[in-house]
Amino acid sequence: MKLTEKDISILKTISLIAGIFTIIVALTMVFSLIQLKAIDPLDNPALTGIKEQFDADPENALKAEQVRAMDLMARKAYFASRRQVETGSYFLLAGAIIFILCQQLISGNEKILPDIPGPKPDDQAQRNKKISYMLASVTVITGIAIVSSFMLRSNLPDLAIKEPGKSKAERVPGASTAAGFNPDGTNYPFFRGQDSRGIAGGLGYPVNWNGEEERNIKWKLMIPKDGKSSPVIWGDKLFVTGAEGTLCEVYCINKNTGEIIWTAAASGIPGEPSVIPEMDHDAGMAVSTAAANSDAVCAIFANGNLICLDHDGNRNWAINLETPENIYGYSCSLIIYNDLLLVQYDSNEKISLMGFDIASGEMKWETMRRGRAAWSSPVIGNFNGEPQVIINGNPYVSGYNPVSGTELWAVECMTGDVAPSVAVNSTLTYAVTDYARLAAIKPGRGASIVWEDNMFTPDVSSPVATDDLLFLATGNGDVACYDAIKGDTLWTYYFMDQFYASPVIADDKVWILNRSGIMNIVKADSKYELIAQSPLGEASDCTPAFSDGKIYIRGRRNLYCISEN
Repeated sequence: MKLTEKDISILKTISLIAGIFTIIVALTMVFSLIQLKAIDPLDNPALTGIKEQFDADPENALKAEQVRAMDLMARKAYFASRRQVETGSYFLLAGAIIFILCQQLISGNEKILPDIPGPKPDDQAQRNKKISYMLASVTVITGIAIVSSFMLRSNLPDLAIKEPGKSKAERVPGASTAAGFNPDGTNYPFFRGQDSRGIAGGLGYPVNWNGEEERNIKWKLMIPKDGKSSPVIWGDKLFVTGAEGTLCEVYCINKNTGEIIWTAAASGIPGEPSVIPEMDHDAGMAVSTAAANSDAVCAIFANGNLICLDHDGNRNWAINLETPENIYGYSCSLIIYNDLLLVQYDSNEKISLMGFDIASGEMKWETMRRGRAAWSSPVIGNFNGEPQVIINGNPYVSGYNPVSGTELWAVECMTGDVAPSVAVNSTLTYAVTDYARLAAIKPGRGASIVWEDNMFTPDVSSPVATDDLLFLATGNGDVACYDAIKGDTLWTYYFMDQFYASPVIADDKVWILNRSGIMNIVKADSKYELIAQSPLGEASDCTPAFSDGKIYIRGRRNLYCISEN
């Protein structure tokens, strides 16, 4: 390329700027790496002091909020620095590439410029000197860029708390979900389906639809009152909750036609507060998902109202558990084990697990849990023939006997505001929360952590696991697949939009709904394969329900039935 003197002058300026930029970025990143390696977000003297004060006075709500706020700030700063280092490596390489290209263009064109009248120095010696300086500067800056970039990128995973290959569990060959777990293809009774595991039965679910174009939309229903609870299904009936002000309702909908069969009031219960409790603006009164069995449907609301109805909408019983006071509001979903309704009740005053007789409403037991309030929901797992109710909490992930409420085990490994529920397979429990860690736990007596990681940590969405694979979706838009036994990251993909809804495995696919209402469908495999992306046409934070080849998604205002038939 033949350039003029003006062009070369411009290139020299760009080259100088790129060179200075590259050196500054490289030095800044090296300094940041040194800081990151030296900083442990948990080893903060101020935070440690506040935690010690809280441990001495656990009933002090102010201290609890201080601990939570300081812990969250420390972790946000730590992970923000990590992301800056990773992003900086790209800027580093870009600066080096621009510098090299400019120098090559300058070198190639200076040789062909016309002679300029006037005194002439030793042109050849001067040219050789310039070339030597150019090569030296290119070598130094490129070396800094390449070495720093690869050094920083390769060291980022080392900042994760991870012990790959130190598994104490054994793989179950050929298990597509979890050994002995075969979810019903019709009933989807709890948040995330049977046992709240995030795995649905059935085959032939549609992968292509468009809510705005009404393509493969069997029916669409505007729910009378707002809510973020997810739909649950028993037989041909779908149940969902809603609230407006202090008025709370349960809706029974024909899952085949979208017709509202009945509406039951969940207000006017003795002891309920007359005002809406304080809560996060993004939450609401109807966040917790209902639970259903062959005889009843039960629902709970943010004011503490707990109600049980029969399938005709008649009230079996109702009580108020007192308003759970916490900074975000109440969001724990219900689950049923045999004839017991299990309620995770988390408040600033107390955190507990309750077992109610589903027929009479009598409280059979209440187990006080250790730690601080969480926004997760109970999950039922079965390990070596022993059923357990598992709760992700702060700081303990704990397992309980679902019949008696007795604590079976607890592992101290979480911190901050815990919202994701656990994932389980036939051997391990997986707990995670943002700005903390992902921990694979061997449950039971002497429970222990098998492996850990902190590269991908959801803040709301819950993970889902088979015996071989673990999938999770973060609030940053990342989806990650792990080897469930070893903890190795098998693949990751950045979808850009946030995920609040929890991923569900159905029909050998992982269904991941983002906050814009786009369903990202990937193959449930150790290798990434995108199958489809289908828009709902409105935003959604709710986890979908799957039943008889149809998908049910609650959007911001409407409930959709997606079907190819």
